[in-house]
Amino acid sequence: MNTYTSYQLIAKDIPKAIDQVEAQPVVKRDTDYYLANIGNIKTIDDFVKDTRLFTYAMKAYGLGDMAYAKAFMVKALKEGVSDSDSFANKLSDKRYAAFVKAFNFAAYGSTATLFPSAQQGTVDKYMRQTLEENAGETNQGVRLALYFQRKAPDITNWY
Repeated sequence: MNTYTSYQLIAKDIPKAIDQVEAQPVVKRDTDYYLANIGNIKTIDDFVKDTRLFTYAMKAYGLGDMAYAKAFMVKALKEGVSDSDSFANKLSDKRYAAFVKAFNFAAYGSTATLFPSAQQGTVDKYMRQTLEENAGETNQGVRLALYFQRKAPDITNWY
């Protein structure tokens, strides 16, 4: 099957495709664990010490390959995003700032993980990220097309 056809099969019904991802045993198990435990996290140290939770959250924001860089992420989380000179805001990759904004311990302290962005918002991002990764296992072009579909509405400048 060519790239365009594969992409069209997924893109015509994204919610159905995400439901199929959610039904995968590993995804379901990891998501159930995440939702059951993220609300119990009160500090940045608790967050990064629970490797399973932290890795899930990092993957949701497209940062799964950086889950090992805990000290880097602790620095970003401690500084928050309210200051334009904060570590996360200075990074050229804005995924870090999005992650820190979702888990804003600097602003909300022990209640940071109780907000929707840290709970269901992260799960939704994880599902979409996993959908794209799964599509990329058989056809990288489909993964890139799904990524573009997700990111294109936020593009404000071609440069």
